Amino acid sequence: MGKVVFENVYKTYPPREKGGDPTTVLRRIDLTVEDGEFLVLVGPSGCGKSTLLRSIAGLEDITGGSIFVGERRVNELPPKARNIAMVFQSYALYPHLSVYDNLAFGLRRMPTTSTAQIGTEKPGEASPSAPSPGQNILDRTLVGLTRRLPQGMRYVSEQEKSVAAAVKRVAKLLQIEPLLHRLPKELSGGQKQRVALGRAIIRNPAAFLMDEPLSNLDAKLRTETRGQIVELQRQLKTTTIYVTHDQVEAMTMGDRIAVMQAGQIQQIATPLELYRQPATRFVAEFIGSPPMNFMPVWVKGATLLTNGEFRLTLPELWTEPLKHYQGRSLLLGVRPEHWIDALPAPKNLLMQVQRLEALGHETYLTVEPVDTSVAMDAACEPPISRTMQVRVTGDRDFKIGDQLWLGINLDNCHLFDATTGQAIRP
Repeated sequence: MGKVVFENVYKTYPPREKGGDPTTVLRRIDLTVEDGEFLVLVGPSGCGKSTLLRSIAGLEDITGGSIFVGERRVNELPPKARNIAMVFQSYALYPHLSVYDNLAFGLRRMPTTSTAQIGTEKPGEASPSAPSPGQNILDRTLVGLTRRLPQGMRYVSEQEKSVAAAVKRVAKLLQIEPLLHRLPKELSGGQKQRVALGRAIIRNPAAFLMDEPLSNLDAKLRTETRGQIVELQRQLKTTTIYVTHDQVEAMTMGDRIAVMQAGQIQQIATPLELYRQPATRFVAEFIGSPPMNFMPVWVKGATLLTNGEFRLTLPELWTEPLKHYQGRSLLLGVRPEHWIDALPAPKNLLMQVQRLEALGHETYLTVEPVDTSVAMDAACEPPISRTMQVRVTGDRDFKIGDQLWLGINLDNCHLFDATTGQAIRP
């Protein structure tokens, strides 16, 4: 089983100076990654996602809580005993070894690499039929005695035959067979990343841990490689935890996404659920490109929202959740694609184009309300920008200074508590 479980995990660093405060980087992490699942940890730099990944690998000690890989509690186990494989951002290939030897390196140091079945077991299972101590000694002796002979006359142990079979199998899977004789310095960035993936795959671990493996690649290669990683994971059915700060990677790769901020998990859900039903203002702003727009509104009446001359009446299904917010301010959230063309009316906003980005198939407009009575200075953190983003089709022509009336698609609007940032749902 490759199931990974976190139970109330904390991580705190001691104070740097005498009398200082400790730094807590992980708080109350409760998370279950099911066997065979592809989970993405996403969040801004410094949110704790890489620390959480390194804690699974045993590269960081946790302060409190428990981590389970399969059925084993691994808190006290050294990294080599946890049966996981990690792919780093920097590839971490041995520069003096060929691609073949980089792939084979880990297998040659495993105690049970004896049969041609290496790499064919279910994830997390050890290879069967370990060689006897006597056979190991004989193999090492014969290898040493024939090392200086021509290639075809050297003794090849059963273990090395198994390693060779596994290397060839993984090289074929990753389409790097022609590269096996090369050194890392002779490879492109994408090729190095495939070798790093191969070194993780060949060990047949209980789980893969990937720490921003695509961040060093250019945009085109990043798109190609993320598709290859997803396809490989589906073939291997190995539990995978993938760290990234790129929300496009998160949306396109993960079965589920865990959004982190300040050492805590804000929301865990499928990509579309995160997009359609964000639990907090932070999640709503982080997931989606361009991010969601926010505007302060005040609740007046059962379902009436106001801001200056702006008046928006929500459907009746909002009556119950809004009755606790009468007279209070909320944040109205609208995604760039959920603005609609509208006629002059109190429920619509007259906007002026401040900037535009024409991408061909679509255009992003940065707009600002013309009506100065529309306030954007509600007391909330982080503060709200007066400008908003609008996505329109690429066949429409705009220029800076143009004005247009925009309405809000009421089926896709969001409300958030201005103080806590929590979503309010009908």
